[in-house]
Amino acid sequence: MASPYDKANNRIFYACQLVGINPQGGSAAPTIAHGVQSVGITTNFNLEQAFELGQIQIYENIEGLPDVEVTMEKVLDGYPLLYHLSSPDASSAGLVGRSKERCDLYLGIYSDAFDAVTDGSQDKPQVEVKCSGAYLGNVSYTIPVDGNATESITLVGNHKEWQTNQSNMKLESNQTEVLGGHQNIDGADVPQAMSGFSGGIQRREDVILTRCVLPKDIYGIKAVAWGTTHDSSDNTIIESGNGFDFANETPRVHLQNVSISTDFSREDILELGRKAPYYRATSFPIEVSCEIEAIAISGDFVGAYEVGDPALFSDEAASGNNTQESRIVISLRDRTTFDLGKKNRLSSVSYGGGDATGGNVSITYSYTNFNDLTVLHRKDPAATGGGGSMNYAPGQSGMMGMPVS
Repeated sequence: MASPYDKANNRIFYACQLVGINPQGGSAAPTIAHGVQSVGITTNFNLEQAFELGQIQIYENIEGLPDVEVTMEKVLDGYPLLYHLSSPDASSAGLVGRSKERCDLYLGIYSDAFDAVTDGSQDKPQVEVKCSGAYLGNVSYTIPVDGNATESITLVGNHKEWQTNQSNMKLESNQTEVLGGHQNIDGADVPQAMSGFSGGIQRREDVILTRCVLPKDIYGIKAVAWGTTHDSSDNTIIESGNGFDFANETPRVHLQNVSISTDFSREDILELGRKAPYYRATSFPIEVSCEIEAIAISGDFVGAYEVGDPALFSDEAASGNNTQESRIVISLRDRTTFDLGKKNRLSSVSYGGGDATGGNVSITYSYTNFNDLTVLHRKDPAATGGGGSMNYAPGQSGMMGMPVS
């Protein structure tokens, strides 16, 4: 019988592609990324022209360092996040610890003649591409009112290699991963099951408002003191507020969308004697953005005064300002938690919609902070024996006081 490798694919589509990620230089089989929705690779060859007196033609067309950019999106499904798989040896959960890590990304392309990549006689891809030594470029999360919660990341590097007859992405039916669940995509793959928590794809109903911390700038948010909640220094936190009516067990604020993003803004550090940079440093400080959209049931009640908000006159630090710093924490049922720290500042608020076609008025609150984004997940390899040395402190919890793992 002819091997499926003897015949080229007629096309490449989602069922015959698979993504795996390893720490840089790792020799073990890559960890398979589950729930991936899309992947794209862009390569730019940077050219610089040199000319000379005496002729119009180019003297030399100099090729610089190639830039390789990988973009991926996945649904939040209980399996490890792409952000965490790309930094499995991180020594801390924050942006500094994550920014130092590098990874090797593999994209395997399998036969299009089967339902799953482990079907038939194929145990390795027909073709695979390896992007080695990649850094995190940017990361973003979207939790919409209509659709699935998603993660998008960009990896940046300078090396990409297409390979045939390689076994980096070799699959075995009995192979399992350290982080639990199936390592392979075998036709029976489902979102990661977790005892006592939603193992499905996270959607609007999986936002646990009782565990979220939201700014008091948002109309309807009430101040709450979480007496049993602590930060990483074990200090009691008086939180900004919460959007849940505990007495009636209903939301106070009708949230429509939450989006969180940051860009690591890499800068090449070069040296004589080497073409490639010896390090691509993150250009700290970096901005972290959070947009929170809600259906309006009244005005936004965010005043803008020339001399500052009169309510803040008694505060020496805030006197003359219109806004204050706020804490933001977003928690999901699968224990994914986004902690943006205590120094988020309202940068803009927009009121719109409600036009004559029948749409609803919505209010979008945009917040920024710098250098403060901690993404926690119970399957983070850096915190579950995947090679890192990270230990989550009591305040770094996915459920506001409950341990992450």
